[in-house]
Amino acid sequence: MPISISVLALGFLLGLRHATDSDHVVTITTISTKEKSIKGSALIGILWGIGHSITVTLIGIPIIFFSLKIPPKILLTLEFSVGVMLVILGIVNLYGIRSQIVKTISNIIHKHNHSHLSQEHSHLHIHLPNKSNNKTHHLELFPVIGPIFVGLMHGLAGSSAIVILILSTINNRILAAFYLVIFHVGVIMGMIIITTLLGASIKVANQKIAFINKYLVAGSGILSIAFGLYISYQIGFVDGLFTNPKWNFL
Repeated sequence: MPISISVLALGFLLGLRHATDSDHVVTITTISTKEKSIKGSALIGILWGIGHSITVTLIGIPIIFFSLKIPPKILLTLEFSVGVMLVILGIVNLYGIRSQIVKTISNIIHKHNHSHLSQEHSHLHIHLPNKSNNKTHHLELFPVIGPIFVGLMHGLAGSSAIVILILSTINNRILAAFYLVIFHVGVIMGMIIITTLLGASIKVANQKIAFINKYLVAGSGILSIAFGLYISYQIGFVDGLFTNPKWNFL
């Protein structure tokens, strides 16, 4: 019994720790900067955790019950895909900022046609945006599906290798299954904490300086692209995906 409790406690703590992996934090920051409420940020963490849990479970069950061995080449490929995903997320963020700026300028400065004495003239007009009409839709399709998809990708990646390694060393299959569940609880709890803190920080920043959100989104996009390129290079060439595959679980 003490050994079982220790194993489950380890699973929960490793889940909390796993949520703070650098690629997870960068990715979730890139997504969360577009969310303007603390509840919405926490929901992103939950959705990400659900997606992550699904794929880790799909991999973990065959390991527990059928002693599945995953080739290093596949693990490296999945980890490389996370780097590519980070680059794509960063580009989407930057493109969204560009579109938002263009839309804002077009709403503020635009042309009207007027007729004076049977002659038509064009004039540029400046209208300040009406803040009361700005609405935030928290449950649009991408804010719901996006975090789940990103979580699915992270669950497939090699960053979950520590889970796979420990599962393969637990002889009791029931205990291993409980370990997997507790690990998922730890991951989701850890990600909720991270996204809630991010959401609170962004909300406070927006209250202090209203236009700072654009800089946060742009900064997270640039960081996501840079970190994604770093991961892609690290996995592709340093860890040997495109040269001589090698994989260290620890």
